[in-house]
Amino acid sequence: MRFREMVAVAVGGAVGTLTRVGALEATEHLAHGALIATLVANTLGALGLAFVLSRGLPEFPSWLRPGITVGFFGSYTTFSAVALIAVTETMALGLGYLAVTLVAGVVGVLIGRALGSLARGGARS
Repeated sequence: MRFREMVAVAVGGAVGTLTRVGALEATEHLAHGALIATLVANTLGALGLAFVLSRGLPEFPSWLRPGITVGFFGSYTTFSAVALIAVTETMALGLGYLAVTLVAGVVGVLIGRALGSLARGGARS
């Protein structure tokens, strides 16, 4: 990995982390705010990553792609928080949350791919 790609990943990671922290802080006053923030962040992250990858980011230099995909979306989304919720909540809530998260993530990817294809100007499978 080249230096500018490493910097892009580091900056993208910092921005993704700050965005995720913002989502957690925005929902801290709600009942189950952390669960909501994690679900929304992971779903939007799956959608965004699928959009970026299906669109191909033709208007950005190639070295910036890892900063957006690995850096930003890698730090914005988190499977470890989902796993922690799944094992620390009651079995019903933990397994239900895990199932909802997986389904929402897949739906997010499908929507992101469709939007990316539309943005690119054609159907791409």
